[in-house]
Amino acid sequence: MSHRPWIFNAVMVFCLALSNSANAFSLPQPKGAEEASRSAHIQLKATQGDADAQYLLGLMYLSGRYIAQDRALGAKWVTAAATSGHVKAQQTMADLSFEGSLIARDLSTAEQWYSELSKQGHKWANFRLGFIYAAGGEGVKRNCGKAVEQFNAVGDEVSLGNIAWILATCPEAQYRNGDKALELSLALLEANKQDPTNLDNLAAAYAEIGDFDAAISTQQKAIKALNLSADHSKTAEFKLRLKNYQNDKPYREVLPLIAE
Repeated sequence: MSHRPWIFNAVMVFCLALSNSANAFSLPQPKGAEEASRSAHIQLKATQGDADAQYLLGLMYLSGRYIAQDRALGAKWVTAAATSGHVKAQQTMADLSFEGSLIARDLSTAEQWYSELSKQGHKWANFRLGFIYAAGGEGVKRNCGKAVEQFNAVGDEVSLGNIAWILATCPEAQYRNGDKALELSLALLEANKQDPTNLDNLAAAYAEIGDFDAAISTQQKAIKALNLSADHSKTAEFKLRLKNYQNDKPYREVLPLIAE
């Protein structure tokens, strides 16, 4: 995961703001002493319960900027700020827990903070919750119904495509709806008839309703469209699904846990 530029910019701005008034009439300090003074000020404010300071101190520990890196302690301070209602801290803990790069992946923690953010109207949180519920694992039970609800709350073309896929391929029968998957896939295909993902979704929907001839021909179109695109990474997956349909079998799959 790449660090967001605003993270370190925020640390610098906050540090400078804290130090400017105190140093207005003092002699310049050596760089190391100046940074130590700023870090100490932030640490003091954090221990006093200041959510902004807790968040910045957490970022400093996570990144190792101005202080020795300690990711566990960084997560602890960011969590403290998040618990106080600091929105950026909530976003940071949700993303870090979901992505599992700087800290260990913890989907239950990601679910907690994305759920809080979704209440505040953050669509990205709904999108990520959709993937969490579709994939499940690590403390979160897979629930295709909840995944559909979250993707539906976002409502863009990518999310609607995910809904169509879930309705056609979810392992749990109670969440599948081939007719609805077909309706959604056909509507999305109208916007781009050569999109391999839309064609792949449509083929899965045909297979779910038992129209394997349509599933086979549509999947063949999907493979052809994929071969004409720049991304060939899914070729094996597409061909595997084609074999399923040729054997009169619908496809069952849990959404892979990715963000994009």
